[in-house]
This record gives sequence, C-alpha cells and structure tokens, in this order.
Amino acid sequence: MRIATSQIFEHQTSSIDNLTALQQQYGDELSTGKRLNMPSDDPTHIAQDLSLHTQIAQGNQTGDNLANVSAELTTVDGALSSVTDVLQKARALAVSGASDALTADQRQAMATQVDGLLGELVGLGNTQYAGKYVFGGTAQLGAAPVKPGGTPTSQVTFSGNLASQSQTLPSGQSLPTSVTIQQAFNYSATNGTADAFQTLIDLRNALAAGSVADTSAAQVNVPGTSLAAATPIDTAGILATPIVADANGNVNIAISSGTAPNGVTIAIPANASMTAVLAAINAQTGATGVAAAFDYKTQKLTLSDAAGQPFQVADVASAGAPAPGNFTTAFGLTKQADTTNTVSGMIGDVDNVLQVALQARTTVGQTIQNVQSLASLQSSQVLNNTAVQSGIEDADISKVMTQFSQTQTALQAAYGTTTKLESKNLFDYLG
Repeated sequence: MRIATSQIFEHQTSSIDNLTALQQQYGDELSTGKRLNMPSDDPTHIAQDLSLHTQIAQGNQTGDNLANVSAELTTVDGALSSVTDVLQKARALAVSGASDALTADQRQAMATQVDGLLGELVGLGNTQYAGKYVFGGTAQLGAAPVKPGGTPTSQVTFSGNLASQSQTLPSGQSLPTSVTIQQAFNYSATNGTADAFQTLIDLRNALAAGSVADTSAAQVNVPGTSLAAATPIDTAGILATPIVADANGNVNIAISSGTAPNGVTIAIPANASMTAVLAAINAQTGATGVAAAFDYKTQKLTLSDAAGQPFQVADVASAGAPAPGNFTTAFGLTKQADTTNTVSGMIGDVDNVLQVALQARTTVGQTIQNVQSLASLQSSQVLNNTAVQSGIEDADISKVMTQFSQTQTALQAAYGTTTKLESKNLFDYLG
C-alpha cells in the first residue's frame, strides 16, 4: 500500500506539534515548580485542588481573625489587670483609713488619693482597641461611654450597653472579644451591690468625713426569701436573725448624736412593715441627723448622717418592759457609727468589686487560652492542607527535567526527519 506524501507530512507536523506542546508543558512546570498550572493539566485532581485552595484561604482568614481576637483580648486583660491594681490600692487605703489614730488631715490626704484612683478607673472603663471601646458593649459610640459627673466626681454614668462583644469566624463560630462593663466593674449589678466607681466615691467621701453610715453587715434576709416594703419585719422565715420583741411587742431603738446627745427613742412595733420602720426613723431625722434607707436588692438597711457626724444606735425597751428587743442584731447594725467604722465597713465593698474584676480577668484568660488552642489547630489544618495541595500541584523537578530533555531530543529528531523529507522530490520516490 502506497502512503501519500501529504499524509507523511501531516503525521510529522502533528508529531512536532504534540512534542512542542509537551515541551511547553514541561517548561512551564520547570519555571513554576508546579505540574498543575491549569485545569487541563490534570482534570482528575482539579476539583480536589480547588477545594484545598478554598480551605486554605478560609483557614488563613480564620487565623487572621483569631490573631485579632487574641490581640483584643490581651488588651482587655491588660485593662483588667490595671483595674485590679487600682482596687487593691483603694483597699489598702481603706484598711489604713480604718484607724482611730488618724487625723482629719491624714484622712483627707487618703481621700485625695482615692479620688485619683477613681479617675484612673474611669479611664480604664474607656479602654479602646482599634478605635472601639472594649467595655462599651455593642452600642455604636461616638464618645467615651464612661463619664464622671460633678466636681469632685459624685457619680459615673455609662452610655453603652451590657451586650457582649464578639467576632464571627468564617466557619460561623462566634468568639467573645471582651467582657461587659457589668462583668468588669460590677456596673448595674443584678444583686444591687455598688459598682467599682460608686465604691470609690463612697470610700473617698467617708475618708473625707463627708458622710457616716451604719449599714447591715450582710443581707438580712434568709437566702431565697425577700423582705419587701410591705412585709412585716417579724414575718417568720424572712430575717436570718428573727425579730425578738420586748414584753410590749416592740423593738425600739435609741439614736444619739451630736445634735441629740441625750438620744432619741424611736418606737417600732415588731409587726411593722419595712416601710413603717423607715418612716419611724426618718420622722426623727431632724432631731437626730440620721436618715434610714433599705436596699431591697441587697436586703441591707443603712442609717446615715449626711453631715459626717458620728452617732450611736442602741436597742431600748419600751415603757414598762424589762428588756429591749433585738432590732440592731436582726438588721446587722453596729452600735457605733463613725468614720472609722464606716471606712472599715467599706473594705467589704471594695473586696466585692475586686472579686468581680478578678473573675472577669479569669474569664478573659480562659478565652485567650481557647483562642490560642483554636489558632494552633487552625494552623495545623492549613499546614496539612498545604502539604496535600503540594502533593497535587508540585512538580518532580528532576523527573520533569529528564522528560523535558527527552522531549527536546525527540523534537529535534522530528525536525531533522521533516527536513530530510522536505528535501526529497518525485524522482527520489520513483527511483
């Protein structure tokens, strides 16, 4: 069978084209180090490769997000560390201030120090990260959320909210990036206890002899119960220390102070409501200088002299009764209310807000550890996916170089053969 010359040339041309394309492919692999440069290079593995690209990109983005979360949490942890330092200094001043040996000038100096600590605490409440107030909640804030009011500061207000800040990862997982101002500063506490700002304000005022107070040493109610405004104080099972009346059914008290040196007896029936108790004490404020208030959240009674004068409270029997009732014991009051006792009682308030701040820092520390664990796991996954991707995409350079050389040799041979064929004429084939 005779083969046409045109067929021979077509075969040679096709062979050269194939070898040229193969040489180009090997050349691309050598220049890029990749054997998979386009879908047509390996259609069987392209789907897996594209999936790995997506997973690696997502993993890298998650890693960046986790690094950002960790950085913000570290900022929050630093702020909380400073908060605890401030409160520990305030506690030390309270302990020192609860001494009868101090002069008024010495206490005033301590009050000035506490006022400086209060300013620091306000600044820490406005800590920022990347232009965001970390304790401001999720509110869109254009100004610092923690603002002092009055000179000296008599109150601190907050314009943010109590929602937790968080960041969502590409996987959909949400991670907290801070704690709320309630968690950090006991602000607007559900149990009614004072926040860190008010605690320092009260401590400063007490050291400066701006007020004297006698507050229940602990909540007066039995846990799980509540003494309400209309509840009779002798209701069974309400007070942790039940009311014991005198022989006439009363729990009278006598308050003596600078304005009432001989004391003023206040008649309180044992079955009076809390509202009636407060009304009876406050009816004599003009004579004693002492006012009463009951915090229904903390379940504590407070007697205070706004002028900063010391006063005494004692149980007394009503007319004809041989022994008094136990009002002061049932409500956890001290017999003597003065600056020393007032400041001493505030140590517990400072301890409370300090414990809140320490718990917040513990929470942040645990979150940082979780974020670091997630970041480590994510990094390992990216490395594993990258290794698999490398196995699919990367070229075996030594092998490709050999293939490139072989292809180049074959291509040169094909060119040589074609050149010889082109030099032939009809007589060469006929001969």
